[in-house]
Amino acid sequence: MKTLLLLLTALALNATAAEMTEIRYRDQEPEQPAYTSRILFLGEKMRMDYGQDDEDFILYDRSAGMVWLVAHGERRMTGIPARPMSRVAKQAAWPQGWKLEQARQASDGNALFQARLNDQLCVEYKNAPILKREARLLRDFRRALAGNQADAWNGTPESLRQPCVLLLDVRQAGLEYQMGLPLAIRYWDGRGRVYQSHEKKPAQPALFALPAAYQRFILGAQAGP
Repeated sequence: MKTLLLLLTALALNATAAEMTEIRYRDQEPEQPAYTSRILFLGEKMRMDYGQDDEDFILYDRSAGMVWLVAHGERRMTGIPARPMSRVAKQAAWPQGWKLEQARQASDGNALFQARLNDQLCVEYKNAPILKREARLLRDFRRALAGNQADAWNGTPESLRQPCVLLLDVRQAGLEYQMGLPLAIRYWDGRGRVYQSHEKKPAQPALFALPAAYQRFILGAQAGP
């Protein structure tokens, strides 16, 4: 019986490795035309682009703790190392007296969440209990960037700081992906994201590979002699 269970587990892992997940969103920036974002998932890696295999892309490798921005035209890759969230919290302290409120309610069989900071609505999102592994990878990607966002927050004059940035990009980065896959997200600054589709496809490991010949630059790395 134990041997059979091990065999079934191995078969399931092989089936997972032979497939990748594709999710498409319709994204909107303030006062800009909407566009399609493609997100591909294979194991511990996630690729983000606009739907073309040969275009620039972002690659998140969770097991390596790295985010890579790949620019084909410049033949260059920029790496952003992930930092532990405990360290990020120390980098960007929560101002005294700030008040966070979170609300949840049912909506057409899914869950609708709101997060307000100092009475300002920072984000509203509807989640469905599907593709939880992919949603966690999206959450962890946002967390991987939180240290870099904390540096930007600390470098911004206090008069120009937006509280929702500290909440969603630093202190609770990935909040909107914690409870499942978002079907719709609306941010305080007019940005939006709406789920379009998802499907399983045969794995294409080449889409998740970093070009070996490109110049590499890692943020925060010490320059050599």
